[in-house]
Amino acid sequence: MTMDPLTVTMIFASIGLIIMGFPIGYAMVLCSLVYIFANGLPLSLLVHELGLTLNSFTMIAIPLFMFAGKLMTASGISDRIFDFTNNLVGRIPGGLGHVNVASSLVFAGMSGSTIADVAGLGEIEYKAMTKKGYDPDFTMGVTLSSAAIGPILPPSLPMVLYGVAAGTSISGLFLGGVLPGLLIAFSLMVYVFFVGLARGYRVDVWAGWRALWISFLRALPPLLTPFIIVGGMAFGWFSPTEAATIAVLWALFISAIVYRSLSFDAFTQVLSEVALSSARLLFVIASAFLFGWVATFGQVPQMLAFAIESNIESAIVFLLVCIVVNLILGAVLENAIPLLILAPMLAPIAENTYGLDPIHFGVVMVFNIMIGQFTPPIGLSLFVMRDITGFRLGRVFFAVLPFLFPLLVSLLIMAFVPQIVTAIPRAAGF
Repeated sequence: MTMDPLTVTMIFASIGLIIMGFPIGYAMVLCSLVYIFANGLPLSLLVHELGLTLNSFTMIAIPLFMFAGKLMTASGISDRIFDFTNNLVGRIPGGLGHVNVASSLVFAGMSGSTIADVAGLGEIEYKAMTKKGYDPDFTMGVTLSSAAIGPILPPSLPMVLYGVAAGTSISGLFLGGVLPGLLIAFSLMVYVFFVGLARGYRVDVWAGWRALWISFLRALPPLLTPFIIVGGMAFGWFSPTEAATIAVLWALFISAIVYRSLSFDAFTQVLSEVALSSARLLFVIASAFLFGWVATFGQVPQMLAFAIESNIESAIVFLLVCIVVNLILGAVLENAIPLLILAPMLAPIAENTYGLDPIHFGVVMVFNIMIGQFTPPIGLSLFVMRDITGFRLGRVFFAVLPFLFPLLVSLLIMAFVPQIVTAIPRAAGF
């Protein structure tokens, strides 16, 4: 089985345009348009795929989760989270490194995004750690790597994208990310512990149970956010989209009524940012669906399935190949693209040919691709940290490089011990 030369040209042309800096959505639409004209297909296909693919109730969850995360960030909730985690784990060898990881673990349950974590907590964590004598490179590394928890713990925007593209239960994916998120945090804290011992990083003095209790009460409302979202979906009280609505209402309640830290100007600014970010992301999603349709018309999924099934007999080898390919693609492409293009191609192969659980494969694939946030040339988190610290992009990357080891170990564990992913979804009936 051979691939259509025009299809191959279209795929490599779109990748080349994206790498050269051409807007992602425009690159995919342009190449798809050329393919449609070259094959004499009706132009109405372009309108259909770009417009009607977004006519989905599930898609509403994307701007809503983005809105909830930005509200939490704008209202200064990250300061309360940092104070609480500092009182909780700051005295462990490694000190503020553990606080950094624990803060990201908590913040992940509200933001659902790596970028939101780095932008919301990064500056606070970086200033606090460097002020107390921590090495700037170590500080940047732990801040960036701990943000990897964001796309795994619910709510998670990448999980929503994967669920829509692959037809996998988004609620199941959310629940499947709970234990892997804790695994990632544990792996990073083990690494921070040994680095802290080796370098003699100071340990914060224990402030006492009273200070811990006070900081816990100050941070309690945002701490309840992930429990409301996960618990509601686990008990079947609401869908992911309804959970996103509840997350927004809860964020508004916390920000405007409980803490009274959200001004009207900040609220309108958040609305403006969410509108622009949502429009960009939804256009990329629509163009990816168009691109995926063209690839399907060109028999790419069928050829990919034939090539994989002809050369790979073991599910373990299949997973390893997927991990390597996704690590590479995550480094050179914006992370939404592999999720939206590869998910509908690889998910059926994983389930039907190799018997892999769809929720397990989905969580592994999402985290696999998200690691690309920390590798050049596309890693957006690197650029955010560069803006926070003022260091060169190369120094930021080499700072996070050692922390990729615990992240990769976590990835391999969740890939080859599927019960870590599937235990909670199975208990909830998924």
